[in-house]
Amino acid sequence: SNGSKIHAVIKEKVDHKTVPAVFIRGEFVGGCDAIKSLYAKGKLTEKINVHRKVVAGDVMDTAKLLIPPRGKAIHALFWFPPTVNDYVVRVVGCQVFTLCVISAIFHEEDIAKWIAVFVLIDFVTRFLVGSSLSVLGMIATVLTAHWTPSFKPGPPKQFASFCGVMFSTVAVCCYFTGHELWGAVVIAMLAGAAGLEGFVGFCLGCLFYSWGIQFGLIPDYVYRIYTSSRQETVDSWNYLHLETKSNAIAPTTIIKSTSSKIDLKYKQKTDEWTLSDFHVVRNMQVGYFAMPLALSGLAATFKLSSNWIRDFVDVSGENKTFLEDTYWKVTSVTSAVVFIIMFALYSIRFLMYPGKCATEWDCPLRGPLFGTITITVMMLSFLLDDVHNDETIADDSSDITRGFFFVGAIVHTALTIMKGGEWIGRRLELEHVHATWIVLPVGLAVASFCLPVLYSGDIDGPLDDVILAARFFYGFASLMWVALFTITFFKVVTTHNSDDRIRHSLSTWIAAPCVIGMADYFICTTTSAYDMAISIEQCKGAFVQNYFIGIMFFFIFVWASMPQINFFGREKFNMNYWTECFALDTLAAASAIFHLIVDDNEKTGFFFVFLTIAVIANIVAFMHTLVSMIHRRSVFTPEVKWGPLSFMKLTHEAFRGVIPKLSDALAALEASDDLAIKEFAALFSQFSIVHEEHAKAEDKVIFKTFNDYFKDHAKKWNDDHSEDHEKMMKWHASINILLGPNKHDNAKAEALRNLKAELPVFFEHFLEHMRGEEDNLQPIGRKHLPLEVTKQISRDVFHLSSAEVLEVILPFVVNNVPRKQQRVRYLKCLCWSLPERAQQIGAIVYRNVDAVMWEQIRVEIPEIIPRGEYNWRRYY
Repeated sequence: SNGSKIHAVIKEKVDHKTVPAVFIRGEFVGGCDAIKSLYAKGKLTEKINVHRKVVAGDVMDTAKLLIPPRGKAIHALFWFPPTVNDYVVRVVGCQVFTLCVISAIFHEEDIAKWIAVFVLIDFVTRFLVGSSLSVLGMIATVLTAHWTPSFKPGPPKQFASFCGVMFSTVAVCCYFTGHELWGAVVIAMLAGAAGLEGFVGFCLGCLFYSWGIQFGLIPDYVYRIYTSSRQETVDSWNYLHLETKSNAIAPTTIIKSTSSKIDLKYKQKTDEWTLSDFHVVRNMQVGYFAMPLALSGLAATFKLSSNWIRDFVDVSGENKTFLEDTYWKVTSVTSAVVFIIMFALYSIRFLMYPGKCATEWDCPLRGPLFGTITITVMMLSFLLDDVHNDETIADDSSDITRGFFFVGAIVHTALTIMKGGEWIGRRLELEHVHATWIVLPVGLAVASFCLPVLYSGDIDGPLDDVILAARFFYGFASLMWVALFTITFFKVVTTHNSDDRIRHSLSTWIAAPCVIGMADYFICTTTSAYDMAISIEQCKGAFVQNYFIGIMFFFIFVWASMPQINFFGREKFNMNYWTECFALDTLAAASAIFHLIVDDNEKTGFFFVFLTIAVIANIVAFMHTLVSMIHRRSVFTPEVKWGPLSFMKLTHEAFRGVIPKLSDALAALEASDDLAIKEFAALFSQFSIVHEEHAKAEDKVIFKTFNDYFKDHAKKWNDDHSEDHEKMMKWHASINILLGPNKHDNAKAEALRNLKAELPVFFEHFLEHMRGEEDNLQPIGRKHLPLEVTKQISRDVFHLSSAEVLEVILPFVVNNVPRKQQRVRYLKCLCWSLPERAQQIGAIVYRNVDAVMWEQIRVEIPEIIPRGEYNWRRYY
């Protein structure tokens, strides 16, 4: 009964208006978020003076921290994030409110039902994935990009999106069954709920969700991932967007000797510099041309779906739908503008940084992507061509577009020849074979597709030069596509594909058959006009066969993206996603032709489905690109490079994470506090074990390899390890004295004084030591060691430690690195080199982390799930 009075006093005293209001020993700490933040930072036990339970022991080696209670945690359904930005949610609510009001007011007009359909589609994407694949969500993300996010729990917002799916589904059904008034009523109710969310910040769906928890319909631990990881999410955002800008230090070039051209030379670069190095020329990458390529592909899809296509395709059936010319013309201009800007930037880069361009050309992954430039040139030539029928005589503008086309086609052919020669002449590992290579046969197929269109009024017969040229491109494209698909399929199945960024290129498996099928159809139909032995039905059959191959790959990739496999879409947006947009464009374009040549209208539904998917994908990718440019992240910045050896640097990050904990525990240590001593001993025992194993791995395996390449380059750090080992033995002895039975022994006081005097100095030295290794030794592993050598080093390091020691090392790193991305990458590094040990690694992690951390890791790296745990799959 006095609750309201107490609350009023609290508001007056500490200006805290919500509940709970937490005080610890008379000191106001804050509310729920403040307690969660202290818990996430490991400072809550310090505040309330409660020590973690330890396994008691007479010496340091037997003192171990007990594993915290596992608890329960559950991830949101499908791909929905556990944490959302409340500002984005509210702006989306305002947009939905506006659209629903328009639909309700104009419910008797056709626009009302199509607005309802759009709202339904957007609700479905937000229910499945969140805002990252939603058109409205990404518009809201762009509008709020300059604001610091306000993070809120994801599960109730997903339930609210599900409610939106239900309401919008009913509204759509009413609109399309002639019950427009009822549709308007339902959509108006949805507008009311969205308006409350957008303008007031009251989530009606979240209210129902909380009732579900109260009545036991929804487990109460659905929030646990959010509550346990919210502070880490905030810290990660601050690090990426604030701290990296303030802590970025310009790189320094180190030249060890000038006596020979092959002497060691490298740059010392910090992660903060790499993340914040935004430069539109220096960091313009050839892979960025996937953006204008995808936009031109979407424009081509619109063009093939317009009345323009009637002159090139034998339209079957009645009531075929054609898009307005405005769509492809506007998109064509957009893609041309983007291409011109990027081409100008890359040309300047070539003049200013020719070495960087040469590095991209030599790279097995990026080199073939130069073909995206030439493909875009050919696509723009197709889009800008003015030929409409066989009787039209090409005017000056057509001559210009044909000239541009041949520039693109000839250069692309030259690229294909040069790269093909390199693949034959250079020795590469299987992991260096990438699906980006298929860009080259796709470009040849685009050339064979464009030629019959550009010269449709000038072809004289089945052996006309144009047809021969088209078959020249088509023949090698079809052969090369089959060969490269076979190799890349074998590579994907047999290697680990640990780096998510290379997985996007697999979308060329969709693009290649679709483009080859369309090229074959246009060549065939053009030839059939002069050769009676070739029927239109034969042309249709060959096209449909390739088109269905593309559809099959699409559904295979959808299944591979499902949460139980989670092969695609796990990483945040980068420009590689535009490659997938282009693949979807080609599938939509092939669907447009299929829609026109098939009599059965029911079979043409694929066209509207794939066109919708392609449009949404391109719009969302465009919005993501804008957000990345606003944040100055992921676009025009260097890629963060990592590989099998990166686990060593991530171990350094774990050391950096645990040193402040050790320092705080040491500063508060008293000789009479047995529990504090045991906790410190257990924590320092973990630190010393990992430190010793880390030094042993560097001395016996990693630095030995570095010294083999560059004599004595790692000697300084080898010497540090020897000195540090002696100090560790001394501190072990001091801690064992503290663990002794006498509380007021002079030896204890002396040991504690020595520890407090010497350990902080060592910690400073060790931080400097790690920085020196990263500055001077890491570049060797990245620049000079082949991939297979780094994988072998990783294997040797893993096998150097016993299973008992691994049970300490892996949890130590996973629990002490500050960000989820780092712990996921650490485990991926190990699995990259040791895929056969992935489930052993997963079992160790599972035994030593709580349910929240396991859920986060399991979703990202499903291959480490051990036998008996949910979603386990046997590794044969």
